[in-house]
Amino acid sequence: MINSSMTNTTAPRLGRKFTGALRRLIFGRVPKLFDTSYYLRSYPDASASTLDPYLHYILIGGRRNYDPNSDFDTAFYRKQAKAGRNPLRHYIEAGAEQGFDPHPQFSTLGYLGRYPDVVAGRVNPLLHYRQDGRPERRIADPSTRIPRTMVALAGIPSAHHWVLPRKGQQRFELALLRATPDASAAEAIPQLRLSLGLNFDVVDQVVGAFVRFQMGVQDAVHLVLPAEGVRGGGVPSLILALDHCWLHPIVADGTQTIHYAGAVIWDVRPTPPRILATLPDGTIRI
Repeated sequence: MINSSMTNTTAPRLGRKFTGALRRLIFGRVPKLFDTSYYLRSYPDASASTLDPYLHYILIGGRRNYDPNSDFDTAFYRKQAKAGRNPLRHYIEAGAEQGFDPHPQFSTLGYLGRYPDVVAGRVNPLLHYRQDGRPERRIADPSTRIPRTMVALAGIPSAHHWVLPRKGQQRFELALLRATPDASAAEAIPQLRLSLGLNFDVVDQVVGAFVRFQMGVQDAVHLVLPAEGVRGGGVPSLILALDHCWLHPIVADGTQTIHYAGAVIWDVRPTPPRILATLPDGTIRI
């Protein structure tokens, strides 16, 4: 008689050997971020399948939001990116560079911002954290990649949440104005949120400029702000929460002036969001 237990273990093994060769031919090697043991341990259908585990993730698991390792939350990642059937590959090839986060407890840009050696080494940040960073007790900041979970953005309609810099911009400009423009042609809205994707190094300088302007006597302050993608650009670093606003028409040079009755500056770098400053009424041009 044939030993059924041997058959049950041998068939998947033979099937995986064959489909593994097929996977290598079509999709190449298994990426280092794919944890085969974790995947088979976590998903019984993958464990029982004759498919090569990574091929199973590509064809089935990714679509079902299965996680390829304990630090990659596929469902969370899909909320940020149109990642197709292989979100892990998307993160490796494009998502990390674009600042997408693989897990609610891991900020890609936060990790790169803390550790310039990872940037210099051109290593995928999550791979570095799993292989080296965690054993070295390096810090992984929580993600702020889905900002509508933040208090500052709760209940704000998309039309009144503006993200700067706009796509493709390497820098953007803000002007703080002392004069209050004529509001006769302005649109009144209760709240406006400006999410600023800044280089982490300039965040404190920008906040300081806002505070000093309110206390000073200058007629205007012009800020030219960098938006490098490595250390902050692409996700909010600051949110300007403006209340009781008047939106003035866009003028010929493409700028728009906003007058507000009050503002709160939120620090939303990869830390729990916190208020940095509360400002009285003012005017800003973007």
